[in-house]
Amino acid sequence: MALSEREQQVLRDLEEQLHVEDPSLAHTMDRAEVPAGRISPRHVRIGVALVLVGLALVIGGVAGFGVAVWGVTLMFTRVDPVGVQNSPPQEPLDGRSAGPSFMGRHSERGDRRRNRED
Repeated sequence: MALSEREQQVLRDLEEQLHVEDPSLAHTMDRAEVPAGRISPRHVRIGVALVLVGLALVIGGVAGFGVAVWGVTLMFTRVDPVGVQNSPPQEPLDGRSAGPSFMGRHSERGDRRRNRED
């Protein structure tokens, strides 16, 4: 079902507003639209083998479960297509930086709190 012209305009306006208000989120969402790499057949084979070995080891204990989880993780790991490189995040158009990260702000608050207690 196609969107009307008004609905398309509203979506464009929302996207533009997102780019202005939260450029880092907009960049993350733009990057998510790029198709991920393909699933490697080699990773699938190794992953299946690790899952089978892990399931066999589950009888022996927790280590087998870890090996099985590792196998599933490897099986669904995507590889980048040849010639495609991850580009660094772009600076916002208005020239201002996105500011410190959440963890950076949290660390700064902790440092200030410790300095205040001394």
